[in-house]
Amino acid sequence: MRALVVTTVMLVVALGLESHARAQMPDLQGGAQLHYELEGLHAVDHADAMTYPAARDFVMTSARLHGFIGGRWIGFHMGLDLGAGGSIHDGGFAYDVSLFPFGVAFRFFDTSFFTLGAGIGAAGATGTLDDAVTFPLEARLEVGRGIRLLGRARATYVDAAKNREGGAPFADELEAMLGLRIGNAYDEYGFPTGNGYFVGATVKEQLGTRFVGLMLGYSIDMATHRKPRTYDGGRGCPECD
Repeated sequence: MRALVVTTVMLVVALGLESHARAQMPDLQGGAQLHYELEGLHAVDHADAMTYPAARDFVMTSARLHGFIGGRWIGFHMGLDLGAGGSIHDGGFAYDVSLFPFGVAFRFFDTSFFTLGAGIGAAGATGTLDDAVTFPLEARLEVGRGIRLLGRARATYVDAAKNREGGAPFADELEAMLGLRIGNAYDEYGFPTGNGYFVGATVKEQLGTRFVGLMLGYSIDMATHRKPRTYDGGRGCPECD
């Protein structure tokens, strides 16, 4: 049942992209991805006793919906991440939400891509992590169909929380994930589609402390077929790449 609901949502997104493409530009193409994630993080290293965070273990659940629309190779990317959870021993509620209104997608094969996005959000944890406005810069990579490599790296800059500034090299906070999905690949109503469960390793630097963790999740991706390059013998074709 859940897979049916997720497929329906993704189909609506893909159909919307395809309808817009047909109405605006014949060459416009796109795709979308939805992730459900459960992540556990444990602090393993810190600069000194004074910087060790009050909460050393976190559990977070997240939903991430991202999409891109554009041409055969390059498109416009945007996304929304919603995360909630808590610190285990301290019992504090934790949240992390981000909107990515600006980004670029580099597409290859039917559903594989590399994206760069800039966003704005908010994150914090009750009693352990001051609430802050966040400005994440994120790179995402997904390659394959049923068997699919999933990767994500994010550098975050914070505002309105002085004690969270400078907590990682090159940024206030850093995080990365690398995972592998074992699932299915098929065409849903003519759209290349893949879905399945995945497992991944995560690492995060925050407040001068390194966290490592394990992620379990379910993802589904759907896209329009990449239109092949066409050639008309040099006479010109306004609808060709």
